[in-house]
Amino acid sequence: MKRFTHYFVWFLCIGFICYLGSQYYLNLKYIAQEQFDDKLLFVYSTAFPIIIGMLLKLPLLVKDIKQQKQWTFDWPKFIAIGIPTFSIVSSPAWIYIIWTYTSLGDYSILMNVLNVVTYTPFATVSGVVFGYCLLDVLKR
Repeated sequence: MKRFTHYFVWFLCIGFICYLGSQYYLNLKYIAQEQFDDKLLFVYSTAFPIIIGMLLKLPLLVKDIKQQKQWTFDWPKFIAIGIPTFSIVSSPAWIYIIWTYTSLGDYSILMNVLNVVTYTPFATVSGVVFGYCLLDVLKR
């Protein structure tokens, strides 16, 4: 029963953080529409799913920290899961930089790709997986 209570409280905390994060996202979206500046919205929409993924792994990481074993880093998992998801998560930033600061920004295909990658669940799920993977590759 103690373990169930622990996980249920952790679930409620993560749910509350997601609620607050969604409210903050809507405020940032409103500010971005008023000021015609999407930079902060891009940063937030990239960082928040990563933080949620890390929060999902945190209870198990605390359990691993209590064990008295040698720390290792799971390179195959990081290379197979971490790097591809990081490239998906960071692609809106790269496309935004290319679109804003180079002459390639004149091509509308980059803006279409930016909209697909940024404003769909694809980038959000990739961010959660990357955040979880960041803490999961640390093994004890």
